[in-house]
Formats: sequence, C-alpha cells, structure tokens
Amino acid sequence: MNKSILALSVALGVALTGMAQAADIIPVNFDDPGEGYNDPAVVAPVPGNPATQLGLQRQLVAQFGADLWGAILQSDVPIYVGAQFKPLGTNVLGSAGTTQAWVNHPNFPLPNTLYNAALSDALAGEDLDPGFTDISSRFSSQFN
Repeated sequence: MNKSILALSVALGVALTGMAQAADIIPVNFDDPGEGYNDPAVVAPVPGNPATQLGLQRQLVAQFGADLWGAILQSDVPIYVGAQFKPLGTNVLGSAGTTQAWVNHPNFPLPNTLYNAALSDALAGEDLDPGFTDISSRFSSQFN
C-alpha cells in the first residue's frame, strides 16, 4: 500500500473516531557518530524518502513510523522511543519493548496491575520518569 494513502487513512480514521489527543511519539537517537541513524554513507534517494545519507533515510523512516503510531494512540504525554542500530543475533532484524512498568497509580483503572511505561504516563497524565525513554528499540546493523 502506498505510504501516503496509509497515512491519510490513519488520519481520517482518527478524525472520524473523535479521539481526544493524538500521541506525540519522539524517536531518541542513541547511536554514536558515524553509525546507525548517524551513518553518513551517501545513498540515492528512494520514493518517499528524499534523504541522500543512509542515517538520514533511517531517521525519516523512524519519524514516519512514529507519526503513524502517534495518529492512532491517545496520550497527552509525549512517548519517547530510544532507538539505535547495533549487531543483533542471527536473522534478528530488530526488537522493541517497554523500558519499565508501573503499578498502583491513583489514575490506573485496575489495582495491582502492571502498565508499561508509555501507557502508565498516558493514564497518569504525566511523565512518571522524566528524562528517560518509555520504549527501547534496536535494529540490526547487519542488514541493509
């Protein structure tokens, strides 16, 4: 499916469902200079991604994905996603998950239930751990 059509479909769906507040998902680059999201290798632009450096192309893809998820999810609190490229196991393209979980906040709907960091922040209406990411993501540096 064309990325523009997908983005438009998501945006239209959000508008029609009357969701209160789309989430602001912010990728946080944890790569060192010259690697991963900071790779200066010259590449040809591809359809939908005009960047001419590999790291910049990766950054545009990460932001596009964050914007799509942000249009679907509800949160008045920004969601910070730590992201980096590194060698992973054989045939592993990537992984992601919560950085922590919270329990028994007064705004949580169920007692004694763990809520992941991003959902905890959204339910609490505040960043419960300011200065730290809510999600950690890693992508293999061994694949193009």
